[in-house]
Amino acid sequence: MSISLLAPAAVSCAQTGSWLEVRTPSFTIVTNSTEKDGRRTAQQFEQMRSVLRRVFPAADLDTPTPIMVMAVSDKRNLQALEPTEYLAKGQISIAGLFLASAERNYVLLWLAGSGRHPYAPIYHEYTHFVTSRTGQWMPLWLTEGLAQYYENTEILDNEVRLGEGIPGTLELLQHNALLPLPTLFSVDHHSPYYHEEDKASVFYAESWVLTHYLKTKDAKENTHLIDDYLALLRGNVDPVAAATQAFGDLDQLQTELRKYIVSDDHAYLPIDGSTGVDESSFMVRALSQVEADTMRADFLAHDHREADARKLLESILHDDPANVLALQTMGFAAFEQHNFDEARRWCEQAIKADGQSFFAQYCFGVATLQKGMTDAAAQASIESSLRTVIRLNPSFALGYDALGMSYALRGKRLDEAYQLLQTAVQLDPGTVEIRIDEAQVLMHMNRDKEAADVLDLALKMSHTPEQTAAVEMMQQTLRKFVAARAKAALGEDVITPRAAAGGQYPPGNPAASEARAIYSPQPDYTDEARQAKLQGVCVVSFIIGVDGKTSNIAVVKKLGMGLDQKAIEAVSKWRFEPSRKNGRPIPTHLTLSLTFKLVGEGNQKFFELSENARTGDPAAEFELAQAFLQGRGIPKDETQGLALLERAAQDGQPQAQFQMGERTYGDGNNSENYVAAYVWYALAQRGGIENAGNRVIDLEARMTQEQLSEARKRVESSTVPLFK
Repeated sequence: MSISLLAPAAVSCAQTGSWLEVRTPSFTIVTNSTEKDGRRTAQQFEQMRSVLRRVFPAADLDTPTPIMVMAVSDKRNLQALEPTEYLAKGQISIAGLFLASAERNYVLLWLAGSGRHPYAPIYHEYTHFVTSRTGQWMPLWLTEGLAQYYENTEILDNEVRLGEGIPGTLELLQHNALLPLPTLFSVDHHSPYYHEEDKASVFYAESWVLTHYLKTKDAKENTHLIDDYLALLRGNVDPVAAATQAFGDLDQLQTELRKYIVSDDHAYLPIDGSTGVDESSFMVRALSQVEADTMRADFLAHDHREADARKLLESILHDDPANVLALQTMGFAAFEQHNFDEARRWCEQAIKADGQSFFAQYCFGVATLQKGMTDAAAQASIESSLRTVIRLNPSFALGYDALGMSYALRGKRLDEAYQLLQTAVQLDPGTVEIRIDEAQVLMHMNRDKEAADVLDLALKMSHTPEQTAAVEMMQQTLRKFVAARAKAALGEDVITPRAAAGGQYPPGNPAASEARAIYSPQPDYTDEARQAKLQGVCVVSFIIGVDGKTSNIAVVKKLGMGLDQKAIEAVSKWRFEPSRKNGRPIPTHLTLSLTFKLVGEGNQKFFELSENARTGDPAAEFELAQAFLQGRGIPKDETQGLALLERAAQDGQPQAQFQMGERTYGDGNNSENYVAAYVWYALAQRGGIENAGNRVIDLEARMTQEQLSEARKRVESSTVPLFK
């Protein structure tokens, strides 16, 4: 996500309840302003597309789905859509933001521009999109510097003027201390310099002026300093070292930059030619309230405001239960929260309403895959959905990626899986996560050297701490499996590769068992995060050793405000029954999502329940589990609810044990679950749950003698059952 800043200005607002759509060949503008404003916004995007195609000829600007631009005329509607972190006190005020998504790119704009250049935020946001399509990574200071450089573009009839100086920004820099250049080059999306109001102002201003200085120097002296810098970064050179090599001594550069700030040499760079945009091709139509609300809800879901999206979607689906986009968005919101059962249900409804929705098909297939459903019917369903995705949208790289991984996780059709991953890489060469999946497939094929080469390239391409950690963890896993295969030459067991994102062992390997947690204390909230009402998912990756202890813990998706460290502290205390191969414990690599949620914010009862559950109170764990599972007083969250329910059952809560038995037993048709279900029911019966006895009797009639013997042995030997 990237943002642009704009000082608030007076604006004449249309009726905020009326929305219209302007479609161009490359953009869909959805606005609550006038048709004139909608057309003008569309024209600006198309003109800037023409300009930046010339400036960045390597950028692929053709997308299968038009970019969605939400152009709002008033602050109220801006705040109803912008990320929640920018609504907190002391955060910067934004004029627009750019959201990159798997199926579509989104832009949010506040049409409050005034003065000399009202379309600066439009140009700013679209520059972010263009630089993301060049296939090369740029550090945050440069992406923001370029966006601000090109936001000041002026398009005339026969000339385009790029990068004219910004007086207000220069004045800010003249009256504030500059960030040291090593600090500027190291800022990432998690840095306070990127979010906090005062620091962000200096960060953005200094990023712009340094970019302007370098581009002016390149134009005047016929150098290519920025290109040299990017080439060094592609070679995996540290950003500060790369800057020193490309730009020279950084202290000297900082001195030159201070002189540049107070000089009068901030002219634009002219290029000849007109944009030639044909406005007659634009299509305009009024949107119904349902259509507008559905589009707004889709934006909110992609903006990580799932609760707000759900509230809007529930109202829409109450009146229009077959609304395909609303159903699909509900599935996407559930998927983002790792509630894969719910995601499958919503996407299945969307597919029934419209089988041509490629993203509903994708969401359904991947949610089924993430659930680890290995029966033949589920596998056929996954393959059918993902092949439909590829047929409906041949340019959607993640469709090929998911289908290839579905084969690899089962250890089947590996040659085809590799071809699918290669296609995904060709369609989206800049996505590090696809490269990691390609390496996993090669690991399954025992092509270790090629897997290592792919991961080396992925590490060079990584531009966030999360991506770097994910690649390094996979490199570590590869080294372990290479060592294991070397031992195979001596007649020892070979470890079967395991997917980093929670995949299953391939079927047909009954001697293999997965690691299961036997002690998993939940991470604490920090006071800072609680006060800021920060919620979200932190993803951690780690190794489970043969002793069941965790090591090599890395955060691959950060939240900030101390929560990432709390996640590491919690996971370091976890203990597992290790994975086993032929009865012997083996090390495994696992990636898990930890959800930080302010339970019952404003409701003292749920706060107290949360605190008591954290101390291991089984009654509190059970009551809180019920609240999450039923959405009683707090947002429904089946993943969190099931985790709490199992903890309560493990801590001896009889009702929780009975419910775990019910969930494990299901419809009674899966005999593989009989032993675990019997143990839960037997323990619940021991705790005085009357119906549990009937379930035990029913199961005894269904189980084989071997199963019954095993189940009774487990009940007798353990008062705290630990079953998945």
